[in-house]
Amino acid sequence: MSAVAPNPYSPPRAQVDDHLDSSQDLVEASRGARFAAVLIDGVAPFVVVVGILAAVALPAYHKYVQRAKGLPVTDGSSADATIITVAALAGLAFLAFVIYSISLVYRYGQTIGKRVMGIRVVRTDGSRVAFSRFVFLRWLPLFVVGLIPWVGYFSGLVDALMIFRDSHQCLHDNIADTRVVTAACSEHATLAGGDRPLRSANF
Repeated sequence: MSAVAPNPYSPPRAQVDDHLDSSQDLVEASRGARFAAVLIDGVAPFVVVVGILAAVALPAYHKYVQRAKGLPVTDGSSADATIITVAALAGLAFLAFVIYSISLVYRYGQTIGKRVMGIRVVRTDGSRVAFSRFVFLRWLPLFVVGLIPWVGYFSGLVDALMIFRDSHQCLHDNIADTRVVTAACSEHATLAGGDRPLRSANF
């Protein structure tokens, strides 16, 4: 039985393998995990503010009590030194927190809170979020809007409430084309793990 000769006039054919979209492999982070991450990220700034306020308020209150009781007010030099020391230590601690947070965001797409909760920010297609996108699209726009009286409160409320949609995306996610997923399902979306070649550019 002779083989059938190929038709020289037939159009060329290419063998194409089916590729699964990596976004289908991702597991959305729970709303509870995202909320907990926000709370954890707010601990360090809160501690810094409380520490500085306490350092300033306690000596002032002590002087107020002395005056109220008719006692001579003690020299405030030691109190001033305490305030400066506490403020300096709080500032250094906060600077260390910021530097560590930036490092995590740059390398792993995670803040400290997200790292603790085991979740990560990725692009909607599952690829790594560039640091510039994380800062200038995901964080900065709503931060600037938040400085506007009343408008900032409304935008913050809308941003938070949008997480209750089926997509689990907040307003800042829509602006930056991001989503938050579990870290276990997105190990490729880090600087160490690299990107899957889904986009030619990743701003």
